[in-house]
Amino acid sequence: MGWSSSRWGRSAGALFGAVVLAYLAGAVLSWQFFANGGYPAFFPPAGVTVAVMLLTRRSRWPLIVASIVVAEIVIDLKQGSAFGAALGYALANAVEPVVGASLVRTWCGGRPDLSQRKDLMKFAAGAMVVGPLAGGAIGAAVIATNFGAPWGVSALRWWAGDVLGVLVVGTPILLWSSQWPALRARWVETAAVLTTAALVPLTAFWQLVPASMTMLPLLVWAAIRLGMLGAALVGAVVAVAINQMLTTGHVLFPALGLSPTGAFAITQAYLAFMVLVAILIAQEVDARIRAVGERVIERRERIRIEALAELARQLAADLTPADIGRTVAAAVLQNVGAQALTLGLVDHDGDTLQWVTMAGYPPDVMAQFADGLKLSAPSAATDVILTGRPVILRDMADFEERYPTTAQWMTALEGSSAVIWPLITGGRTVGMLSVLWRDPQPLDEAQVAYVSAVASMVAQALVRAQIYADENARAAVLLAAVLPTEPPEIAGLDVGISYHPADAVHGLGGDWYDLIPIPETGATYLAVGDVVGHGLSSVEDMAQLRSAARALAFQGLSPGRIVTELNSFARHATKGRFATVVIAVFDPDTRAVAYAHAGHPPALLRRHRTGEIIRLAEPRGPLLGRLGGSDYPERQLIEGRVTAEPGDVLVLYTDGLIEAGSADLDDGIAEAERLVSEWTEHDALGQSCEQLSQTLSPAPRRDDVCVLAIRFRETD
Repeated sequence: MGWSSSRWGRSAGALFGAVVLAYLAGAVLSWQFFANGGYPAFFPPAGVTVAVMLLTRRSRWPLIVASIVVAEIVIDLKQGSAFGAALGYALANAVEPVVGASLVRTWCGGRPDLSQRKDLMKFAAGAMVVGPLAGGAIGAAVIATNFGAPWGVSALRWWAGDVLGVLVVGTPILLWSSQWPALRARWVETAAVLTTAALVPLTAFWQLVPASMTMLPLLVWAAIRLGMLGAALVGAVVAVAINQMLTTGHVLFPALGLSPTGAFAITQAYLAFMVLVAILIAQEVDARIRAVGERVIERRERIRIEALAELARQLAADLTPADIGRTVAAAVLQNVGAQALTLGLVDHDGDTLQWVTMAGYPPDVMAQFADGLKLSAPSAATDVILTGRPVILRDMADFEERYPTTAQWMTALEGSSAVIWPLITGGRTVGMLSVLWRDPQPLDEAQVAYVSAVASMVAQALVRAQIYADENARAAVLLAAVLPTEPPEIAGLDVGISYHPADAVHGLGGDWYDLIPIPETGATYLAVGDVVGHGLSSVEDMAQLRSAARALAFQGLSPGRIVTELNSFARHATKGRFATVVIAVFDPDTRAVAYAHAGHPPALLRRHRTGEIIRLAEPRGPLLGRLGGSDYPERQLIEGRVTAEPGDVLVLYTDGLIEAGSADLDDGIAEAERLVSEWTEHDALGQSCEQLSQTLSPAPRRDDVCVLAIRFRETD
């Protein structure tokens, strides 16, 4: 407790001291303008104080107010003001940032993001207009009381000086952390523009050239090349230079014949307007650059998804590990621009990693490790096998430090970056996939997600290939690999499953289900699907569809987008068969359930409070694999959304449940609704699903039956 209090005290002292020093420095600069020419210049501390308040918690604001009061009294007394007047000035300069920061935080819902047009306008209204008006009203009253100056004139001077101070000092402070790296990358250009901004206005005054003609090109250049922070910094330098000239009698618009007060006010207003316009230009430029970048990212994402779909289609035709290795090496090396790839499987003894393929490595490396790699040997590949977690290496130094005995894998290719991903099936790590780049890679979320998706598809393809020897045995093992025997435990959800293939002898069917958490988003992905047919071929199609759907779900795609991508995949991967699917994604933060159907019976949502059954029949899409990609409905036309309350139950099922006892599907769905409406919160979902299957579709069955139900619990 004592250490924590001491740390807080040091932090508070540092904040107090920093604000006092910054305030004194800005105030001395402003008073220097007073002393030289008699006209008040812009007031930099106004920008410092409001920016600091916007960047700190409200609990620290009293400390900031205290630092303002102390600094203002010190500077006023040094300038010869009476103590009473100094207190009045301190009050005005303390109220101003409190009012401005409070309004901005309220309007923006927290700290403003000045890169957003709405937040910038709210910042201008609160911190540059209302706040200085409040401070100016109090300050003008103090001036009128102590010196007899007209209140209106004093208020105008105060407000105009503080508006510019907030804009050219407060704005750079707020933008500094996010935009300084961009300026640092162009430090030579930044220094040159700032130096020019300091000298050109002075030269313009001496050469009798309108300062606006020299100021505008500089501000526009800074806005386009240096961003919002660069424009604000150039504005600050120009403001200092022009106000310095103003104190020596060089007014900005001499032809107007304005009084000193008018000349001062119009100068500050003009400067503020031009700087604000430059910042808005910079904001628009940044927005357009971001839009172009987003389009590039979207295009790359589309290409990546298409590449994954094509890889899945090719893997669906591969029946041996060697075929899979060749397909993966050719596709991945081309799609991600990598130099080398290895695909390995743990042998039957479980102590050696045997290579399925090694592509892109020099012959000496391939010869040295041709016999595989013992799992006891320290390496990135064995780490992945033993831990079941991926290894991501962004530079050669990291590789050499962690795995010195196998560093030749990287040095032989002059490699810079690598990703090694586990191949997991049935909860067991059976192998690994590694991708190596010669050029340094950011290994961002998109790249890592691509490797993860490829590994997921390769794992399923290898499982299928390894059980190719006996049709029924292969199909049984494949089914066990892709359909868990026990429902997974997911926080906030109760899960029940009932699965009965029509082929009770071999246990083979084309129905499938999936239920997985999405780590990146915290959402839960649910799916139930049905591939036409029975036996090995339908199980293979089912496994490919389930694997492809899971890979797409891990990309963070919405249910409607997954369905449209699955349709393109099904056109090539299901050997002319059709398939149906219902997909749902539950977001525990918003409790929203997004769902999409493709030729599948509608999901049922049982409301806990009323027992009402909601049939999620619309919107829906056609069967998978019947229509080409251009003819299939767009995502937004087949995706629906509903809110799930605690205690509600969502039931997904295949048509085998509702076809057995009735020739009319609507009658079958109605009977399922009646039975589900009788469920209670005390019933075990697994038993309820099993009872539903046995009641509506008892053995012997003509079609596979799959029921997946989840009950939404209260979340923390």
